[in-house]
This record gives sequence, C-alpha cells and structure tokens, in this order.
Amino acid sequence: MNARDADRKTRLADAAIEVIGTGGVRALTHRAVDTRAGLPQGTCGYHFPSRAALLTAALTRIALLDGADSRAGDLADVLRGWVHGDAARTRARFMLMLDPQARAELGPSAARLADGFVEQGTALFGSAERARLAIALIDGLLLDELIRGTVTDEQRAARLAAVQEIVTTRR
Repeated sequence: MNARDADRKTRLADAAIEVIGTGGVRALTHRAVDTRAGLPQGTCGYHFPSRAALLTAALTRIALLDGADSRAGDLADVLRGWVHGDAARTRARFMLMLDPQARAELGPSAARLADGFVEQGTALFGSAERARLAIALIDGLLLDELIRGTVTDEQRAARLAAVQEIVTTRR
C-alpha cells in the first residue's frame, strides 16, 4: 500500500469514528464517511468495500489511538488522557462495543479491543485483575462525563485520584 492510500485509510477511519461518535452506529454509511473526510464519494467504498470492513477499520483506529494514549507519561497522565480523550472517539468506542448489530459485524475484533485494554492496563497496574478494575472504574467515569457533561476539572482530578488510589492499593 502506498503512502497516499495509507493516509486516505487513516482519514476514512478517523471520519468513521466521528460519524459514529456524533450520530451513532446507524449513521455510519460510506457516503457519510466520505463527506466527513472531505473525500470524493466512492472513496470509502473503494478502501472499505463492506460495512464490516469499515467498522473494523474504525475499531482498529480507536485501539491504536487509545494505545498511544496509554503510553503517554505516568499513571496519572494516562488516566487523564483516557478521561480527557476525544469525546467522539469515546462515544464511538462505547457504541461499537454495545450495539448488537455492530458487535455481530465486528466479530472477534470487539473482543480483541477489550483484551487489548486489559493488556495495556496490566502493564500500568501490575495485574490483569487490577487492570479490569481500573477499566471498569474509568468506563463508569467516562459514561458519567458523556451523559452529564458537567464535570469540572477539580471533580475530574478528584475522581482520577480516587481511581488511582483504589486500583493501586487494592490487595
């Protein structure tokens, strides 16, 4: 694959994340992704000929971006990155993991994403059990922020400190 195609695929995957994150899984069409990416109609269908291929590209891109966030700095920085991350990406991740039709189309890719989070978390928190606990707590915080949208920086800092304390002191 040449650099131009790789760049277009990345733009399309990013656009797919935006479409899902702002309009839901049902809003995801090749046309909507082309429009969001600012590319000619038909580009998305050329690179991702099926809806399943497009969903997989979006999920793979989310995993790549989330993985980069998890390698940035110390534990507090990582937690801040996960919570402060791109809201559309966070919504898209939840929607892809929770939508029954999307999960069916994604097949094992969805399970691999969840396993990837546990793997990254294990490196941060020292065990898979602690990683799963941290992920559950952070997912709850993310959902709360997405639903309420009124969390102050001070509240967020206190929540992250509590997550870090719970996860690192749990025996």
